[in-house]
Amino acid sequence: MALPRKSSSATRDRLLRAAERCFTEHGFEGSSLRQITRLAGVNLAAVNYHFASKRELWLEMMQRRLEPLNAERVRLIEEVRATTPAGKPISLERICEAMVLPVAKAFEEGKGCNLTAARMVGRAINVPPALSKELNRRCLEQYWRVFNAALRDALPGVSAAELEWKFYFLMSAMLGSLAWHGRQHGLEKELSNSNLEPMLRRLTVFLAGGLRAGSPAAKSKP
Repeated sequence: MALPRKSSSATRDRLLRAAERCFTEHGFEGSSLRQITRLAGVNLAAVNYHFASKRELWLEMMQRRLEPLNAERVRLIEEVRATTPAGKPISLERICEAMVLPVAKAFEEGKGCNLTAARMVGRAINVPPALSKELNRRCLEQYWRVFNAALRDALPGVSAAELEWKFYFLMSAMLGSLAWHGRQHGLEKELSNSNLEPMLRRLTVFLAGGLRAGSPAAKSKP
């Protein structure tokens, strides 16, 4: 028998919220469906009904967070393009801001920041490769094309292969910063659990410098 629509929607939301907490605290491999359903206050059958598997639950949880985030990133990158005078290069700093700063807004809840959600996204770097690849296919490929086009305009002399490396390091730095936010010894007073933006603004400066840096010289063969 089909579940009532209102009850079904509420159960689905509870499962997604419980999954965020469990996957953030224990990682994908360390979280069990039993843990998630216990936290959500539902039975295992609810997972099968709504998501079919732990894998699909994780993917939908990530999509729920990433899709509005990436839509805002695309909007900001298009705004950068539209406001850059003809003949002038696009600002790397503004490209990095378009990528990084929406994270703070996306994870705001009330007047504070949902740090659990931010760390959950940071944890995505440690999931099995096949799962990460599927997430990229569902959520990141279209955004990467927009971002890559902006980088090509800002760095016209850089090869496509080198842009791939730069994007790889950029994503790794951002995800690592989210995963470690609030845990770095010596920065406890600087890193706020209620506001990600100051840290992310520092990160944009760092990322822009890395994107602007030249490629390593190839070693000559003996």
